[in-house]
Amino acid sequence: MTQQPRHRTQHPDSGAALVLAVGFIVMVSMIGAGLIGLATSGLNNRTTLQLVRDRQYAADAAINQAIADARGRPPVTPCTAGTGSTTYPKLNSTGVSIRVDWDNSCVNNMVKSSDGTFFPQRNMIFSAFCGDQTAANCSFPDVIIRAQVNFEPASGTTTKTYVQSWSVTR
Repeated sequence: MTQQPRHRTQHPDSGAALVLAVGFIVMVSMIGAGLIGLATSGLNNRTTLQLVRDRQYAADAAINQAIADARGRPPVTPCTAGTGSTTYPKLNSTGVSIRVDWDNSCVNNMVKSSDGTFFPQRNMIFSAFCGDQTAANCSFPDVIIRAQVNFEPASGTTTKTYVQSWSVTR
């Protein structure tokens, strides 16, 4: 007697585990690819931000040095629109040279006190630029930091320095 092959009845859920496993693997792969893209983008942005911050810190140091240098210079009396420029080489780890231009601000160089007495003011405006425009990490001509500083007294040895404005523009 020959045995008849048994016919299995197929359950309607058969093969569902395979579909779920493949779907799970695809979903995890897509999430992983998205996270890798996010991490790569973040690392690239960090590098760009680090270059910008290095330039800003170097410009900050150069302007502070220029202010200290200006304290030692005799004031221009009467105020004339004198200008100057100094380059401070490689003040940060990237080797960026910073050029600081300064000029005497002769606008409103007298201040009136409450009793009507006028006092002369010695104001200077400092602007920091990249000193080496050909360097790859310093390839723009714009002002990085601009500061307006008041030196008192307006004649003789400077005893006090007031920063009237300080703006990071780039």
